[in-house]
Amino acid sequence: MFLNVVNKFSERFLHHKSLAGYIEPIAQRILPAWRSDLYRAKVKLLSSKKAGYLNLVLEPQKQWPSFVAGQHIELTVELDGRLLTRVFTIASSPNHFKRHKTIVLLIKRNKLGRFTQPLLSSLNHNCWVNISAARGGVTLVNDNKPVVMVAGGSGITPIISMLEQHLASITKPVYLRYVASQGAHQMTDLLTKLALAYPHFSYHIMTRAIHLQNPLQLSLNTDVYSCGPESLMASVAGLAKEAECDFYQEHFAFTPIISEQQADFEVVINQRVHIVTNEQNLLDQLQQAKAPVIRGCGIGVCHQCQCVKAKGVVKNLKTGEISDSAQGLIQLCISQPLTDLEITI
Repeated sequence: MFLNVVNKFSERFLHHKSLAGYIEPIAQRILPAWRSDLYRAKVKLLSSKKAGYLNLVLEPQKQWPSFVAGQHIELTVELDGRLLTRVFTIASSPNHFKRHKTIVLLIKRNKLGRFTQPLLSSLNHNCWVNISAARGGVTLVNDNKPVVMVAGGSGITPIISMLEQHLASITKPVYLRYVASQGAHQMTDLLTKLALAYPHFSYHIMTRAIHLQNPLQLSLNTDVYSCGPESLMASVAGLAKEAECDFYQEHFAFTPIISEQQADFEVVINQRVHIVTNEQNLLDQLQQAKAPVIRGCGIGVCHQCQCVKAKGVVKNLKTGEISDSAQGLIQLCISQPLTDLEITI
């Protein structure tokens, strides 16, 4: 009640939505990177790994409320005077956080990325960044069943967190298939360490997802977990369904709700026409067409792909809301085209 009154006072007399936000610049002189709606975290280690990955170790402030194995956070960093936010799954366990007071992020660097590419040169030991509270994620259901896990690429991160957290309390066999390109498998040292410590855990490194056509040796009483590209998870989901297994997945994209009939539409950007389909979000398709779009987190968090829709109708994949045909702001990564569109970037 008191906070609401203070914020209403701030909005009316200080022209700011909250008092905490109003005093943010002053607070940052004492507490670097302090922000009213985020937590601070200190960089303890930032190092390069094979295949273009970064290992980022953070020490969150004491008020950060921990997490559940498999969850993700939003990481906010000031780069070239701008605050940029991306979403990453925590690649370490809650037990690790309890012991060491740190969390680990495994970040794939994008050569053209405005966020991941400059991280190595912009962050240094003991500098401060911002993180959100942990959210969502696929978490392990310890129901005393055998477990089969399939990870693709950076999808190993929630799997690692769950394995490190729960293997000690699981008695049934746990089997992991890890799919990545040659030389790009991450955290294999930790996987080997876990396999030596827990005889009921084994893993298999794979370089081609097509090998998943081989049986996963699933039985009716098996829990199946998968994280990675949509095509990989769809393949695993099909195998789990055939074996009547419980299936759990984690992904960082919203799948469009497609009508019974596929349709193509025209999208006009800067007087140039692009053809898109209602089977994918706008961002992926426009990026493939080399339109002048900006890619951020890809799940509607960072607003880097926000633009003005001048004409046309889209479906918001995050909320299910369908826009009207008038001008309005949309985020390309969570927008499914339902008509021809005119967009201003």
